[in-house]
Amino acid sequence: MAGMRYEALSLSVPYNKLLALKEQLGLTVDALAVLAPYRKVFIEKSRAFSGYFTEVFMGISDTRKIIEGLEDPQTLKDAWANWFRTVFMMELDENFLAYLWKIGLRHVEVNLDQRYTNLGFSVVRQFCQEVIRSEVPLSDAAQVAFVIDKILDLCLLTETSAFIEASSRCDIEIIKGIADRIRNPITVIGGNLKRIQKMLDLKDPSYCVVEDIISQSSRCESMVADIKTYVDMFQKESYPVKISLPDLVRLVLDELRAKPEAQKVRIETVLDPMAGSIEADPPDIKAAFYQVLENAMEAAATSPNGLVRVDSGPYRAPFNAVKITIFNTGIPPRAEDMERLFSLFYSTKPGGSGFGLPIARLAVRKNLGRITLEPVPGEGTRVTMVLPKG
Repeated sequence: MAGMRYEALSLSVPYNKLLALKEQLGLTVDALAVLAPYRKVFIEKSRAFSGYFTEVFMGISDTRKIIEGLEDPQTLKDAWANWFRTVFMMELDENFLAYLWKIGLRHVEVNLDQRYTNLGFSVVRQFCQEVIRSEVPLSDAAQVAFVIDKILDLCLLTETSAFIEASSRCDIEIIKGIADRIRNPITVIGGNLKRIQKMLDLKDPSYCVVEDIISQSSRCESMVADIKTYVDMFQKESYPVKISLPDLVRLVLDELRAKPEAQKVRIETVLDPMAGSIEADPPDIKAAFYQVLENAMEAAATSPNGLVRVDSGPYRAPFNAVKITIFNTGIPPRAEDMERLFSLFYSTKPGGSGFGLPIARLAVRKNLGRITLEPVPGEGTRVTMVLPKG
């Protein structure tokens, strides 16, 4: 990743989230006042810390190679000393959080192994404990150690949050870029193949070959579209609102009725008025219902007297919620396939993209719900979604 630039490496600092984290850690004005008389003691130890830190990482073969391979190892030592000094000099305000956030982004840019960051904070704690033992009166030692631990927790959590979010977004940018690059060529190939097929006689051996290629091209187009849906959903913030469950089910079923499978199955809806609304992001949850109902129709269409049934009812554990079950009479997946069906690219259908259930799970989880799939022996398959009540 080093040498490449991604939009993710310019992620804005989520100040509200980080300030809330600071509050949750108990880093109040009163708590920080305990450290105030000893800040100077720690600031003056910044060079000693840098030497201690260097010694530890020079003792690890992998990190020693990295340090020795630098053109100017002293620059890295200066950076460590400056980091330690900054932790004890700055107020824990937005400027400090921005400083930590940028460090986390920088770790992504240089492709630093996050395990070394975690180890580094363990080394920092050890050094601070030594300083406390030698420089802080016993009467204040426990309180000072407690506050410093919380400050280091804030540093680690902030840098790690930036690292994880930027890493995830970089991966998503790559996937989205690949999808964007191949979508147009696939569409052009499919269109040209259809034109070629029209020129062929049905009895021409090439006709079936072209038909097969068109089918695979269409599958690729569908997969690219599903990848885009998944990536967009992953990146987008959710904005939950109250949604009428009957209206949502009706809307999705109306869109699916145009599919050939819909003509082969009977659809029943039994929606409890006591569970008439949910709280969720409309585009997210519509995508989840669409994917689950589409899968149910396709499965039911392969069985005699195919049936898809949608039920709902109140669900009160662990919170006030609504339980929706979508049952189909298709052949249930094998036991070993159950969990894998929620994995990206895995599908038991010949033309499946492997994104249907992963999209549904992502949408449901983003909206604080859960989704499960289970066989109903001798009858079919049931998908259960539990979502917050509207």
